Amino acid sequence: MAAPTTNSTPSGHVHEDEDADDDPNTSTAPFVELRAFGRGLWKNPVNFVSPAPEVRPPTTSANGKTMAEKYLAIVFPNGRPPPKPDEYPRCDVCGEQLREPDPITHHLSFGHQAALPRPPMPSAIDRTRMGLKYLEKHGFDVDSRVGLGAAGQGMLFPLVPKEKRDKLGLGTDDKEHTKRKSLGGASRADVREGRLDAGKIRKLAKVEKKRHDELQKMFYGNDEVEKYLGQLGG
Repeated sequence: MAAPTTNSTPSGHVHEDEDADDDPNTSTAPFVELRAFGRGLWKNPVNFVSPAPEVRPPTTSANGKTMAEKYLAIVFPNGRPPPKPDEYPRCDVCGEQLREPDPITHHLSFGHQAALPRPPMPSAIDRTRMGLKYLEKHGFDVDSRVGLGAAGQGMLFPLVPKEKRDKLGLGTDDKEHTKRKSLGGASRADVREGRLDAGKIRKLAKVEKKRHDELQKMFYGNDEVEKYLGQLGG
C-alpha cells in the first residue's frame, strides 16, 4: 500500500499565490519578462471630464436713476435753478469779465495782454547771404513763416550750419582720428605689435613728451610763478 503523498507547500503560501493570480494588476512573472512600461495603455483609455461652460450671471439692466440724479433730486427737489446771467460783460479777446471801471484799465491788464495776438518775430537769417537774396528775387519772404516751395510745403526752419574746423574728409571717423593723433598718427594695433617706422616713432615720442609736460604742469605747476614769468598762456 502506497504511502499518502503530502504537499510540502504551506497552505498560507497557496492562498497568497491564488490571491496574486486573481488580482489583474499583480504580475508574478520575472522582472526581465515584463513588458515595457506603457504598453497596453490604449486598451484602458482615461476618460477625461470635459469642463463645464462658464455660467455668467444674467445682467440686469439698470432702469432706475443714477446716483447723480438721486443726489440732484435730494439737493434740488424743485429742479435745478436756471443759471444766472453774468453781471459783467465778457471781453471778446481774452474772455474775462470786464470788472474794471474803464476799458483802458482792462486792456492794460496782464490777462488781456497775454491773450493779444503777437506778430511773429523776424527771422534771424543773415540778410546779406546770396542764397537768401536769390530766393527773395523769386518771391520768397523770409519773415512770412512759410516753408520753401511753391505752396510753402517745405521746411520752415533750415538746417543750422555747423562750422567744420578740421581737415578730415566727409565720412571720416573723428574718434579714430583723435586716437591716431594721440599716438602720433599710428593706430593702436601698430603700437601694440611694434609696426612703426622711424617717423611714427619720433611723432609718438613727441606726443608722449607733450603729454608728460602737461601732466607735470597740471600737478606740480605754480600759477603765481607762471603768471610772474609770463608763461600762463604758453
